[in-house]
Amino acid sequence: MFLYKLKLCFRSLAKDKVNSIINIFGLAVGMAAVILITIYVQHELSYDKFNTKHERIHRIISRVNDADGITSLEICKRLTDDNFANQIPEIEEITQLFRGSKKNARVGDQQFTGIRYHYVDTNFHKVFTLEPISGQSIHLLSNPNGVVMNATTAKKLFGTTNAGGKEFEMFGKLLKVNTVVKDLPLASHYDFDILLPFSGFSDMASFKGLDYLSYVLLKQGIDETTTIKKIENRYTQILNNYFKEHGKKARSYLQKLSDIHLRSDYETKLKPAGNLNTIYIHILLAFLILAIAIVNFINVTIASYDEKLNQIGIKKTIGAERSDLIRDFMGRTLLMSSIALLFGIIISEILLPSFSNLVNRELRIEYLSNPILYGLPSMTLLVGLLSGSYPAITITRYKPASIIKGNLQTGRGKNLLSRILLIFQFTTSFVLISVVINSQQQISYMKKTDLGFKPEHVIAITNISDAQAQGYSAIKQELLKLPEVSLVSASEGIPGGRASGQNIHLNGANVEDSKNINQYRVGPNYFQTLGIQILEGQGFDESQIGNCKGIILNEAAVKSLGIDDPLGSLIWFRKTRYVIQAVVKDFHYTSLQEKISPLMFTCIRYNGRIGHILFKMKTNDVSELLSKVKKVFKNSDPSRTNDHLFIDDMCRNRYQQEERSQALTTYSSVLSILLALLGLYSLTLFIVQKRTKEIGIRKVSGASALQITTLFFSTYAKWLTLSFIIAIPISWYIMNQWLEQYAYRTQIGVLPFLFSGLITAVFALLVVGIQTWKAANQNPVDSLRSE
Repeated sequence: MFLYKLKLCFRSLAKDKVNSIINIFGLAVGMAAVILITIYVQHELSYDKFNTKHERIHRIISRVNDADGITSLEICKRLTDDNFANQIPEIEEITQLFRGSKKNARVGDQQFTGIRYHYVDTNFHKVFTLEPISGQSIHLLSNPNGVVMNATTAKKLFGTTNAGGKEFEMFGKLLKVNTVVKDLPLASHYDFDILLPFSGFSDMASFKGLDYLSYVLLKQGIDETTTIKKIENRYTQILNNYFKEHGKKARSYLQKLSDIHLRSDYETKLKPAGNLNTIYIHILLAFLILAIAIVNFINVTIASYDEKLNQIGIKKTIGAERSDLIRDFMGRTLLMSSIALLFGIIISEILLPSFSNLVNRELRIEYLSNPILYGLPSMTLLVGLLSGSYPAITITRYKPASIIKGNLQTGRGKNLLSRILLIFQFTTSFVLISVVINSQQQISYMKKTDLGFKPEHVIAITNISDAQAQGYSAIKQELLKLPEVSLVSASEGIPGGRASGQNIHLNGANVEDSKNINQYRVGPNYFQTLGIQILEGQGFDESQIGNCKGIILNEAAVKSLGIDDPLGSLIWFRKTRYVIQAVVKDFHYTSLQEKISPLMFTCIRYNGRIGHILFKMKTNDVSELLSKVKKVFKNSDPSRTNDHLFIDDMCRNRYQQEERSQALTTYSSVLSILLALLGLYSLTLFIVQKRTKEIGIRKVSGASALQITTLFFSTYAKWLTLSFIIAIPISWYIMNQWLEQYAYRTQIGVLPFLFSGLITAVFALLVVGIQTWKAANQNPVDSLRSE
């Protein structure tokens, strides 16, 4: 019996191919959107949970209070068992990490570039899960000259993951692979190629400032709340003792390991963090698309059952029970939603690579291990029951005679429901389109805004070796001999890159009046090379290298210090007195999300601290120039392979997260309006078929095809207008909230709203107009015979 009913359902779908395809396709797209967004959300929520002890691991966060507010930092002072953990018995382990960068490694005659490394305590593996493949399996970091290497790097350097005990050269000395471990999962807040023990690099463990990422592993069975409070109080004491000389107060808090990726109110330094608001937006977009698809499904299903009233009447006349008819209705819609789920899974598998690229994640659909996806069958059941319940319950309650005679009064309620659903669809489309346009305007504004300096045609050579830093003067002279190079400078940081946080105060002022300020260490010609305008004073020159007591401030720093005549004013910085020798015009050295903050420049030393060598080019043949430049650097250090980056690209391309979110919203908007138009197409098709005789009569009475088309479109015009009116305040509120995060932002104009209304109305007119135009141009005789 079941197979017979199933066969009838398939036959019913085949008879109405167009609407069945529209219904199933629309619902499949909605389900695919939910599947893709679900695996993305699960990926983001799973960060660091691969660590077997993640529930007991916390990171210590430093919070510094000053006149400008509270600054949260993920870095701490050096903490060990002796000065910290032994005083709190509830701590099982405390371990720290000092962030490294990239370095070249040498194996025999082969050189490998871009090896990422960090310095860690020898108990790091007792806190975090590292899975050994070869070498030591217990004492992973016990050898001062031994390292922990991940599998990918081992294969890269040695051609095998069985590299335990093998040697390589790095930092000018011979190192040994103590342990090879599996690569960390993608959902990890840190990553590495090599971990180096502090025991072999004691200088890295002796910094006195806030330099270390600190993690505590709590013992099992303790009172976690009390212990966390105890740890926070103890570290706050250490912080306050440190900041006492700067006149600042500090406090701290512990952050769960699993909260680091999405719930961090500080700048992360190990890997780019996620954004919880972005997660919410993606979830909302997915369910909006699914809601529109379900609305289509319900609307078209309701409309299609008007054609089946006579069938229902005949079935009831020959003895069919109401429960049988309800089961038939439900069975048909459940079959359609099940088919839609199947196609939704296929669509999501096809789109997964593109979607992964869009959200900048490597995603996989693991149906058996993703508990969220267990809800797919429930979602299918819900959609099927929801869309089939209205016609099943309402139409089947009438007597057979009333159905056959056509004495039913069902239109008003049905039409009201259809209108409400139609308004919802187009309101959603209006909102999404206007939000996309507004966000695109903001991104374009940020990328085109004058940054206050001229990064165009400036290239930075990175990954500078100690030998190259020591030989910078010779490198500079060789670069200036190239006719394509006009200016050369050196720096530790570059605009858009990291700046170190410092404290300064005016000579004669109280230490309590110290100000937070960002610091760039730069060389002579830095400001000329980058086109940074010096308002007064002079930049650094070669005579100041090695013993410079001058600093240069931006306007924001001068304002923060409250100086009226800054040139020659004395500043205390790191217990040393400096003189302000110049003031530069404010420029955007960070994202336009942030206000221009105080910045000072100190003179770089040519002693290995050079991070970048900058040069301004005066040619369009970049590849030819770079080949010449890299020859100069090879002559200085043949063992080093340097990288390069374009300062302009780095400054303009720091809004990739916003661009990805905007792209996702764009695709969602396109999908929403396509689904809404598909539903409108089906509804119009039903209405035209139902009113074919009316069209014929109007045609015979002298109405033109244009008049008939206008009449039919006017049926929808008022509902589109109402949708537009509802969408305006919703769109404005969403965009206003989104723009609040930007210190520099564009204004919300009327263009996005007008354009969203125009584009939706035009497509709706095309959909309705094509069908009604065809019906209006049909021979009136055929129209009058159609019923």
